[in-house]
Amino acid sequence: MKKKYYIILSNDDGIKSAGLKALYDAVSGIAEILVVAPDAQRSGASHSISVSNPIKAVKRDYYGSKAYAVSGTPADCAKMGLLKFAKKKPDLLLSGINHGPNMAQFILYSGTVGAAAEAALLGIPAMAFSINEYEPEDFGFAVKYIRKMVLSILSKKIRIKPHSVLNINLPYKKEDEIKGIKVLPKGLREYEEKYVKGQGSGAAAYYYWHIIGKKIKREKDKTDADALEKGFITITPLHFDLNDNESLKKLQKIAFSK
Repeated sequence: MKKKYYIILSNDDGIKSAGLKALYDAVSGIAEILVVAPDAQRSGASHSISVSNPIKAVKRDYYGSKAYAVSGTPADCAKMGLLKFAKKKPDLLLSGINHGPNMAQFILYSGTVGAAAEAALLGIPAMAFSINEYEPEDFGFAVKYIRKMVLSILSKKIRIKPHSVLNINLPYKKEDEIKGIKVLPKGLREYEEKYVKGQGSGAAAYYYWHIIGKKIKREKDKTDADALEKGFITITPLHFDLNDNESLKKLQKIAFSK
C-alpha cells in the first residue's frame, strides 16, 4: 500500500514503552509516521499541560521514522506534534498502547486519553488504545486488531465525530479467546478505591498507596468495564464538548436576578 496517509503516535508510558512500539508496528507501512511521546513515564497526567516549566524536545530516530522525546505531558506531546513538529495536517493521532486499561472513572486520569483528547480539540481524528494488562509481553492480537481499525478509519468506513475520541480497550487474550466487540458507554464509578497508609523513616512521616479494589457489582452489563472483564473488546466514543447542553437550556429559561 502506498503511504498516502500521515499519522502521529503518542502515549503516556513514555517513548521507550513496548506498547508504543506495538502501536507503531500496527500502522507501519500504511502511513508516514511521526512519533511525539514523553521522555519518561507520565501515567495519570490526564489532560494537563506544562505551564511554568519549559518543555525539552529531543529529536531522534524511531525505527526509521522521525520522533521527538518530550519532557512534558502527553497533552503537551500531542499539542507540540500538531502545532510544531508535523509537516502537514495528519489524518489521525493514535495514543497508546497503554499498559493497563483505561475505562470507567479512570478515563478521567488517563494521559493516554489526554493526548488523544488534545488532538480532538484541535480538530484531528483520534483514537486511544489500552490493553487489560499492566505488564504485557505479547501484543500480537492487539497489533492485528489496531491495524484493522485504523484502516477502517482511513477508508472512511468508520467515521469519528469532530472533537471526539474512540477509546478502545483490548483484553489481554489470544485471538481465539476474544468474545467479540461491544460499543458501550464508559462506566462512572465501577471500581472500589482506597488509600493504604504506610510509615516513613521519620516519626511523623507517612506515605499512602492508592489501591484499586474489586469491581462494584451491577445488575446488568452496561459499561465498558463490564464487557472488558468478560473478554470483549470495548469501543467507547468520548466527546470533548464539556457543555451540559440540557442544563444549559433549562438555566437559560430562568430569569436570574443580579
